[in-house]
Amino acid sequence: MKIVILGYSGLIGHSILENLLKNTSFNLVCVGRTIENKFLNNPRINYFEWDFVTFKNSNLNFLKNANIIINCVGKTNYKSDTLEYINVIYLKKLLKYLSKNQKKVRFINLSSVSVYGDARNYIGQNKLIKENTTFKTYDAYSRSKLKGDKLIRNIFKKKLNKNLSFTILRISNVFGKNKNSNLFNFVLFLLKIGIWIKSSNSVVYNFINVKDVSQAVKLVITKLAVSKNKTYIVSDDFKQSVLYQKYQKINQKKEIIIKLPIYIIKFLINYLPLPRIILNFFLLISSEVSYSNKKIKRELKFNPKYSLKKEIKKI
Repeated sequence: MKIVILGYSGLIGHSILENLLKNTSFNLVCVGRTIENKFLNNPRINYFEWDFVTFKNSNLNFLKNANIIINCVGKTNYKSDTLEYINVIYLKKLLKYLSKNQKKVRFINLSSVSVYGDARNYIGQNKLIKENTTFKTYDAYSRSKLKGDKLIRNIFKKKLNKNLSFTILRISNVFGKNKNSNLFNFVLFLLKIGIWIKSSNSVVYNFINVKDVSQAVKLVITKLAVSKNKTYIVSDDFKQSVLYQKYQKINQKKEIIIKLPIYIIKFLINYLPLPRIILNFFLLISSEVSYSNKKIKRELKFNPKYSLKKEIKKI
């Protein structure tokens, strides 16, 4: 089986490469804007340099005879026009090429739970997000990811390429391999200094280990019939209280608890023009939003193995 990983050098792409290489029946094609970082030398891996932005059809030979295409290409914290180009326009061109040439391939797209909206929509509410939850995009990034998802589904709805099938994975906040977000690093910092800032015991963490994301991708590939033309949420949510209680037990020390009333957080979020980093902090200590992974667990037997709860001993 020939598998193409677009954007292999990123955090998720690298983890997917490592995981898929364990299966000796997979031949892997790693595509990047540069290929200076050839993480692994293996006869089953071929590296191709291709610019996702200029998108030259003449350089798409790496797609020949591909069975699976995994799209790890994406931008997050950039200007809206750059987000639009990478998360939407590039994807549109790629899908157009696949349809025009009637490529028989499974397209696995790494999307985001951000398409369901910001946690500020549900401050003070215990909310469970499922695959069919109403979309509530809130910034350029979430809008661009939703547009990309819709482009993929339109290929299927309009029957533009009957040979093309898809699987969309909507992923929550990823951590792992020392490439963590500032928000995740802040959580670790608070743990280490022994402070827990919260609004209630029901506040939820929405982090998932990058190894579990790669596990989800591998399950899609090994269960192609089941995952055909499906969308899955990939998450590993749990209450913050669980993490703090376990951390205190392991380190035999008491955390200092600072409680901010939810009405104060609501006021600050709704009425003040907060910088994104400050807004994210308030959402972190108050959000009771969970992303359901029941569908992917039930259909693909997904089982997170590297939960932050389990990895706490390594912190």
